[in-house]
Amino acid sequence: MKPIATPLGPLNLLEGACEQQIAAELRGLCLLMDIVKESPVWSIDTRSSRPFLVSNDGPPGISVDIFESMKVRILGGDPHLTIMMAEKSVCVARQKSDVLTPSTDSMVSLVLLGNMGWPPCKTPITMRKKAQAPRESLVYNLEDHVYYTEQDRSEIDASNKCLLQGKPMEGLQILATMGRRWYVCRGWNLDLIQPAMEEHLAQYSGEQIQRYLEAPECSEDDLFLVL
Repeated sequence: MKPIATPLGPLNLLEGACEQQIAAELRGLCLLMDIVKESPVWSIDTRSSRPFLVSNDGPPGISVDIFESMKVRILGGDPHLTIMMAEKSVCVARQKSDVLTPSTDSMVSLVLLGNMGWPPCKTPITMRKKAQAPRESLVYNLEDHVYYTEQDRSEIDASNKCLLQGKPMEGLQILATMGRRWYVCRGWNLDLIQPAMEEHLAQYSGEQIQRYLEAPECSEDDLFLVL
């Protein structure tokens, strides 16, 4: 593997990857970062080993794995832009004339689309739910707002593994740490965190959760691990 330096950390590519395509992706990445910096709608989440482009304008949430998208384009993969919306994959086909453009250029177009408020006439049909959301009465939908990063998934897997190994206190400590990170770093409120956490706490007994809360790692853990 060949690590390529980027403003968001090293991008690991196979030896022999096209230098012209790499340079085009890096130019687009710099433009993407400049536009996101000024956008109230978007941010770049760098808290996992790979950076994600994420929307901050309410449900349904959008996330794009930036490095994975760049790799697929550089290595001549599928000429579609694949996006996660409300934790489900949606496929957005590029215009025929845009197939050879860098993936970061397509991400810039997505950011600009969000900045414009997702106009229905411009938003791809596979993302129609996003275009309709601001125009409909806002009904809270947890699935639409939650998105998991690679770090989240790794911590959830680690918690599950601890439980299987007969170490429930360690598993609950991992979940509590994740809940605190969501609250402090991602800005999620408790009305969002607690229902999202329920799915993972369901594997633990009430007695196990109570035992952990009697001697938690952090005194605020009872806000996230609700019986």
